[in-house]
Amino acid sequence: MQSFEFLDLILFLGISQGVFLAITIQMLKHKNKSANMILSIILMVAAVMLLGRMIYFRFLTPIMFRWTILIDVVIFIFGPLCYTYLRRLAFSNSDDYKLSWFHYLPAMLHILFFIYSMSFSIGVYSEKVAAGEFNVAFFGIEAGGILSNFYYWYLNIRLIKKYRIEEKNNVSFKQNLISFLTFFQISIGIFLITWLISFCAGNFFSYSFYPIGYDTLWIGISIFIFVIGYYSLKEPELFRIPLIIEKPKLAQQRLPAEEILAIKKGLRYAVEEEKIFLKMNLTLRDLSEKLNTSTHNISWYLNHVSKSSFYDYINHYRIKEFLKKIENNEHTHHTILALSMDVGFNSKSTFNKAFKLEMKDTPSNYIKRCKVA
Repeated sequence: MQSFEFLDLILFLGISQGVFLAITIQMLKHKNKSANMILSIILMVAAVMLLGRMIYFRFLTPIMFRWTILIDVVIFIFGPLCYTYLRRLAFSNSDDYKLSWFHYLPAMLHILFFIYSMSFSIGVYSEKVAAGEFNVAFFGIEAGGILSNFYYWYLNIRLIKKYRIEEKNNVSFKQNLISFLTFFQISIGIFLITWLISFCAGNFFSYSFYPIGYDTLWIGISIFIFVIGYYSLKEPELFRIPLIIEKPKLAQQRLPAEEILAIKKGLRYAVEEEKIFLKMNLTLRDLSEKLNTSTHNISWYLNHVSKSSFYDYINHYRIKEFLKKIENNEHTHHTILALSMDVGFNSKSTFNKAFKLEMKDTPSNYIKRCKVA
C-alpha cells in the first residue's frame, strides 16, 4: 500500500465537495432546474471518479483493482452529460433534452467487460492481468475514452459557437457565464490533448510523463468540474435562446409595409424618447413586449432593414448617450466606468469593445482628443 497522505486529503475534500455541490445546486430557486439536475449528476460522477482514484492510489489490491474498472465507466458518460447540460443551460427549447441511448453504448460495453472480468476468480484474474491478456481491452477502453471525450468536446464547442451567434440578436449585455463556459471548454481541451499525448507516448513509444497520466488528468478534470458548480451558485441564470437546428433554405418572408413602419416608429420612440437602452439587462423579449410585437419581427427588422444585430443596435444608442455626457463634461466628475454603467453597459470590457467599434478609438483617447480640440 502506497502512502499518499496529502493526495488522500485532496481527493477526500474533492469527493465531499462534489457531493455537497450536487445537493446544494438542487436547492437553488428560480434557476434552470432541468440543467441543474444534469449538473448535479455530473458533479456526482466527478466525485465517483475521485473516489476511484483514491482507491487506486491508497487501497489498491487485486480485488479493488477490478472495482476501479467499473468506476472508470465515468470516462464514457462524462462527455454526453456535459453536452446535455450545455443544451439545457443555454437553449430555451431544450428543457427535456436527452441524448439517444446509443450515445451511452460505449459505457454499456465497458460495464459488460467489467461483468466478464468478475467471472474469473481473483487468482485467475490476477494471473491474466500479469500475463497481459487484458492489455488489448485496457488499451481499447482508454483509446475509446479519448475519442469519445474529444467528440463531445467538439459538439460543446459548436453549441457555444451557435449560442454566441444568436446571443447578439437576443441580448444587449455581456454574460459572464457564457465566457466562463468557453474558458472551461478550452481548459478541458487542454486536458484532453495532454491525455492523448500521454497515451500515445506510453503505448507507442514506451515513454512516461509521470506524474502526468490518466489518473492525474482525471483528478484535474474532476476538480475542475467543481468550479462550474461553485460558479453556478453565484452567477445569474444564462439568458436562454431557441436552438435553431437548421436554417431555412428560403429567405424569410418580408414583413408587410405597415408592420415595418409600425416597428420603425415604435423603435424610434422606445430608444430616443423613453431611452429603453439605459436598462442594463435589456433583452429582445423586453423590447418586443414594449412594441407589442414578436421577437421574430423585431429581429427581422433589425437584420434586414437596420442591417444590425440587436446587441449592436442597442449599444449604438448607448455610445451616443455616453458621448453626450462627455460633451457635458460629466467625465470631469465621474469615472468613465461609472458613465458607461449609467448608459446601460454592464461591464468595462463590453463598453470598451462597443466604443472602439463605433468610434474607431478608445474612450480615453477620444476624451484626450476632445480636450485638445
